[in-house]
This record gives sequence, C-alpha cells and structure tokens, in this order.
Amino acid sequence: MEIASVELYFHEVLTRALQAENVKVKDTTEFYLVHLLCHYTRAQLDPEPLALKLIHAADALPADRIRLLQEVGDTALTTSGLFGESLSRRTISVDYYVQLGRAAYSQLAATPKLLSALLRDACSELAERFPRLVDVLLCLRSSMNLSVPSDLIGLYERWQATGSRVFEQRLRHSGVLISRDNLKH
Repeated sequence: MEIASVELYFHEVLTRALQAENVKVKDTTEFYLVHLLCHYTRAQLDPEPLALKLIHAADALPADRIRLLQEVGDTALTTSGLFGESLSRRTISVDYYVQLGRAAYSQLAATPKLLSALLRDACSELAERFPRLVDVLLCLRSSMNLSVPSDLIGLYERWQATGSRVFEQRLRHSGVLISRDNLKH
C-alpha cells in the first residue's frame, strides 16, 4: 500500500484505531485529530508546563488565548495518548493531562466570536470524549509500533537537563531528531 501523504497516512491509522476502539466522532473532530497528528510529526517540544500555559491563557489577548488553549489541549491529548507510559515515571499522571486537556478544549468550545462553529463543535467533542480519545491514540500508537525504549527516554531527559554533547550524539545515532532549542538551561 502506497501512502500519498502524511495526512492520508494518519487518516488511515486513525480510522482503524477509531474502529478498533468502537469510537465514532464527528467528521470535524476526525479532521482535527488527523491534523493534530500531522502537526506533531514536526513540532518542537515546549518545556513550559501546561498548567502555566492554561493560567497564562486566562489573561492573554484573544488570539494568544486561543493559541495557548489549543497548545494545552493538543499537547495533553498527544502526551497522554501517544506517550502515556513515559508519565508513569513522573509525578504527573495521565489523569492530570486529561483534566488539563478537557479544561482547555472546553474553554475553546466556549469561544463563539473567535472560532468557527465547526471548530467549537470539534473542541466540545474533544473535551467531552477526551478519555476515550486517549484510548484511541493508545490504539493508534500500538498499531504504528511507536514504542520508545525507556533507556532512550532517560537518555533524552539527561541530554535535556545537561546539554551533554555525548548524550546528543547517542540520541542522534538512535534516530532521534533533536533541536538545541529544547535544552532546559
């Protein structure tokens, strides 16, 4: 099977995961999820905690508020759905991400003047069905065989904390695409 685009690929694997989990979503929500997955194939990791972004969104200008809320919802969904096992080694649980994501999408859905009715409807469904959509992304992840060895995750965390060129070299050799902009210090 030849895949013509990243969008088509993610549409196919998302459709299979939705069917496997017996979850039906509106077309606009499915479209949103496909584009979310495509975005995360090239997104830079932002180390700012999601809870702070959610707080900043409350006082932000309307366009920035929407961007921040969308970042919180999208990051919470992809993190808990695609990389949930990495959360088991941290003090932050998947439930925490579910709560943040639901709150962000709910706030987006309640923004009538700045978002289209279709996007508000998709955000409403994302908020309402967030835990089920986490399950869908877990199913999608397993079908894509996105397993990441825990030692690779640990190596990435050590590189991010220290900036070590040795760790960076090992990550690159393992096929991890990294940017020096992701360093914490």
